[in-house]
Amino acid sequence: MGSRKVLCFSIYSSLLFLFVSCSRNKIAVEPAPQVLNSKKVALSLYYETLCPYCRNFIVVDLAKVVKTDLMSILDLKLIPWGNAIRQSNNTIICQHGEDECYLNTIHACIINILPDVMKHFKFIKCIEEQSSPPIIAQNGAEASWKLCAQQLKFSSEAIKDCYDSGRGKQLLLQYGSKTDNLNPPHKYVPWVVVNETPLLEDYGNFVAYVCKSYKGKPTPKACGSHPSNSIYEKMSNQSFCSESPAMVQMKKEPQA
Repeated sequence: MGSRKVLCFSIYSSLLFLFVSCSRNKIAVEPAPQVLNSKKVALSLYYETLCPYCRNFIVVDLAKVVKTDLMSILDLKLIPWGNAIRQSNNTIICQHGEDECYLNTIHACIINILPDVMKHFKFIKCIEEQSSPPIIAQNGAEASWKLCAQQLKFSSEAIKDCYDSGRGKQLLLQYGSKTDNLNPPHKYVPWVVVNETPLLEDYGNFVAYVCKSYKGKPTPKACGSHPSNSIYEKMSNQSFCSESPAMVQMKKEPQA
């Protein structure tokens, strides 16, 4: 009887040893997971809503990009402030007047309410398409975003509440602080920044800068350098809205 116990224990020990050995061998031969540098590229657009060149960059250039796989590597941020000025009492003065301040605030509300970049970009693009001077003159600034809310089947109440409650202004002032703290300071809009590097007058080549900055794999198809790949080519003509002499003078005046 005792010999049977010894025999069973020996067999059990041998099987256990084989199981552990096989398990160890299995762990040892498994390939290590491939680690890819897939950190997204930061693309920030500092803009003001009624600058025609900002409008063109959003409606034409960025609109092309959001339809491509380049979005898979992009951390896109929209900062609606532009060349606006904050006075000591937190009054905001915008380069293109009260309508621009109003729409800048509406954009800030939309970005806050719809944090998904694809959703708020779609809304903002629509507003920009409805915000040319002739349309604003005919329909008013409020009608532009309400029409887009209707087209996109989004309730306008949340946006209206954001604006009326003063929350929108606070959001806009935060964007103002972010813009004022740019290093180097912005000189005009659109002011396009890739990974904290401003593209200056070459902002129309932003796709090339984004692709060059991305170190992960696989490379997006939109980064293909073949001449037939139009997304890689320079986008719109590089023009911009500089600060008007009146805005420059206001910045120089001492605040009460």
